[in-house]
Amino acid sequence: MKVSNRFLYYDLVKNLERVTERLLRLNNQISSGKRIHRPSEDPMGMASVLIYRTELNAFEQFEKSIDLSRGWLSRMNAILLDTDNLLGRAIELATQQASATATADTREGAAEEIEEIKNMILGYANSKYGNKYMFGGTRTQTAPFLNVNASCWEDNVLTIASSPPGSPSTGDRYIDSDDDHIYEYDGSSWQDLGSPEDGTAVIVEDQNELYVYNNSSWISQYQGNASAFSIKIGKTDTVETSIPGNTLFRSPYGDVFLTLLRLEKALRDNDQEGIQQELSAIQDSEQILLNNLATIGARVNRLDHTKSVLQKSDVDTKERMSLIEDLDYAEAITSLENQQTIYQAALKSASMITQLSLVDYV
Repeated sequence: MKVSNRFLYYDLVKNLERVTERLLRLNNQISSGKRIHRPSEDPMGMASVLIYRTELNAFEQFEKSIDLSRGWLSRMNAILLDTDNLLGRAIELATQQASATATADTREGAAEEIEEIKNMILGYANSKYGNKYMFGGTRTQTAPFLNVNASCWEDNVLTIASSPPGSPSTGDRYIDSDDDHIYEYDGSSWQDLGSPEDGTAVIVEDQNELYVYNNSSWISQYQGNASAFSIKIGKTDTVETSIPGNTLFRSPYGDVFLTLLRLEKALRDNDQEGIQQELSAIQDSEQILLNNLATIGARVNRLDHTKSVLQKSDVDTKERMSLIEDLDYAEAITSLENQQTIYQAALKSASMITQLSLVDYV
């Protein structure tokens, strides 16, 4: 078969390009330490690598979520421990002032300290983690608790409604939802007590809820909700990071703020029996905190265990990916040396073949 010069030169260039491409690929592999750069180099291997990379990204995100949750829970744990210490002091004061040896003056002094304890706990209850309020449930942009002064706390009302409750007794009170005034039954008719002052607080009995008159309307002292938010820490695993403030501080089984309000009022009124009644209520409130501290501890342990599992899975996945993706340097260097030899031979062969002159055609 006659081989034309044109075909000869074309084939020589094509072979040199093929060898050069192999040299370049080997050089890129050695420089990067990776065996696969494009799917065409190993389609099955690249598919596995992409799956492993997705898993590693997920592990990283889950670990970040765990760190966030752990930080939140650790801060909550510290707050509840401090609150428990404050309640312990309140119990100590109540025990001292419930005795017959206490006087009106000592009880007034204790009332001042109880007020400060209440204000400190209120500050804890309105704590933030980052830019989010911690104890408002899923309402994280609004301070969950309003302040209530014992001096502004009035007698209970039966309900908040647009019309008076039926079959009232003398002294019964209710809030008219149309004008927000408090009405009191005097035995024959409902008397309008007028518009309350800002800061006035009452317990609405049919809701068992403390309301505060604020900016010309009655609003609940607790401005959060009863929902807890969860954070995903695994493909099918979530953990509740928050505990709503009404569970911790306003539980029907132990209401911190109402108990301290009643205790402060009893102390200021020099009411020995009232002080004694609040002792067990404070202990109930303390028990609610302790129960939730145990819950927080269990969640932190779960987060630590999950993070440990994720870290092990991360290492295992990286090892599997490395077996597919990473370069065997000894093999690559040998292949590079072979390709360099082939390249040099191809150049020498091409130079010999292409050394043509007119003498060749005589």
